[in-house]
Amino acid sequence: MLGRQEVLELLKSMGIELPRKTKLPDAELDKRLTKALDSAQYLSRVIPDPPLDPRIYPSWFENPSNAKLLDGVRRHSFGEASLFAEGKDFPLYGNAFWDLRQTVMGIGNACDTLKSDELPPIAVQDKEGLSGIVMRVLEVKEFDKNTPIIVLLYRHDVRSTVSQEAIAWLRDNRDEGRSMATVTATLKEQELLLRLLKQNSRRIAKKYQPKRLSTESAFTCSFILPVGPLTAKDTAKYSANNGCTICGEPAKSKCSRCGVVRYCGSVCQRDDWKAHKALCNQLKGARWHRLTFIDGQQLPSIPGAVAFTWNKFDIVQHRVERLEKQEQLVADEPPENTHGSSTFIVKVQLSSSNARGPGYQLLQKQFTPSELEGSTMLIYDQKRVFEVTVMRDGDRASFDAVADVVRSKGERGLKVFCWAVRTADWTVDICLDHLPDWQNW
Repeated sequence: MLGRQEVLELLKSMGIELPRKTKLPDAELDKRLTKALDSAQYLSRVIPDPPLDPRIYPSWFENPSNAKLLDGVRRHSFGEASLFAEGKDFPLYGNAFWDLRQTVMGIGNACDTLKSDELPPIAVQDKEGLSGIVMRVLEVKEFDKNTPIIVLLYRHDVRSTVSQEAIAWLRDNRDEGRSMATVTATLKEQELLLRLLKQNSRRIAKKYQPKRLSTESAFTCSFILPVGPLTAKDTAKYSANNGCTICGEPAKSKCSRCGVVRYCGSVCQRDDWKAHKALCNQLKGARWHRLTFIDGQQLPSIPGAVAFTWNKFDIVQHRVERLEKQEQLVADEPPENTHGSSTFIVKVQLSSSNARGPGYQLLQKQFTPSELEGSTMLIYDQKRVFEVTVMRDGDRASFDAVADVVRSKGERGLKVFCWAVRTADWTVDICLDHLPDWQNW
């Protein structure tokens, strides 16, 4: 069982940031880690209704059009892809979640390299040999052309208590002439991998009974799916804090000077003052304008029209699949409020008759250049979880007040960064004074 601090560190490695003195119960933190690992495997795509029965899927290796398993388990976002194109890669042994993704690719590479009549036994261990996970890949199944399912048996041991069964298993594999693949993994990474394997072991159909070696009676059957970065929406969801900015407890008051940042009481407010002081001075007495928006995926004034948006947090494979299927993105519900009532930075971008892209091409067919110029504004946060469109026809006074600031202070008079607060499902308040520094999104 992982300790509280270990769970917090693993969540942080996945990009999930919680209040620095969070008082979320251990059970809730543990639940968030479970859900985050499921999301990193995009589990709901493959197993919408557990359990998983590997027998119903074809073999990955029997389809000649499938990529190598290494490429099949690789998952990355558009932002990461741009780094890879520049010849950069993840730094090793500094982030447990990045290392986990590398290990899954290492397992895939071992299956590609050592595949014969039997898939290889694999040892995942740290450099010092303090802890290790031994596994034997039973079979690799094909969920779809981009998604393999690696079915395996595994066992975990630490050096101080290596079991006789594990020693016998290693000896039997050696005596049978099976090549053993070794993957180096830090202790924290092993904790994350073990957690993933344990979660997935509970999702294997009980009627699936693979053939075991005589030394594998104590091994656990599980599976591994491709592991990639969390989507922006998932990261925001698991980081969500609608309470005190310091501890996450229910907020009972706001800062009396700026009226924005929320606290559970005077203790947390005093604790935060040093960090909050600069922002508080900026927001004190600032002008705020309320804007009513529509979902950013919908193209305004064109019934039923939708737009595909691309950003660095999108997962390459799944985004491509969505485009291939031409799925419509019409939203009947407002964007999820992952910021609660806390301030956050948004980019405000005015429409222009010179803009490019499929969305604007459709708008240009509906409106004259003069009608299109400054008729809408796009507002979004860093990860585009909140991405909305505001129409000038909705509330011209508030729209024009914000647009004037964009034109006078923004880059090329088209875009500027502002402080924002969600005030209702379909409204957002924008601060027009003391704009934040330019953000490199």
